[in-house]
Amino acid sequence: MIKYTNNMSCTKEELSELFLSVNWNSGKYPDKLYESIKNSTYKIFAYDDSRLVGMVAGLSDECINLFISYLLVNPEYHNNKIGTTLLHEITTIKNFNRIELISEIKDKDFYLKNNFIEDGVGMFKIKW
Repeated sequence: MIKYTNNMSCTKEELSELFLSVNWNSGKYPDKLYESIKNSTYKIFAYDDSRLVGMVAGLSDECINLFISYLLVNPEYHNNKIGTTLLHEITTIKNFNRIELISEIKDKDFYLKNNFIEDGVGMFKIKW
């Protein structure tokens, strides 16, 4: 049974392993990644017993805006509603007027199914 918590009890290595499971470059930088998650306004973790299998993190002005910076689930656990649950948990913390995120095209249908709309163009300046 998957358990959800906002308690950040995972290690740098566990976070890195989760991010690398979905081929995200940030997993190659465990120290920076850990600090990024630790400093996020909101974070929710999904555990299968003691194994970290998913997480969501976001930044907020605590009033109007929430930007979801990370939402990922280990591929071994896809199709178990973990991503949907994490998304619901973070988007209902407060009554935000605007919730934003940037996703890959392959994940577009997931977000549309979860009541997000496609609007605008994502712009990036990435330095790894």
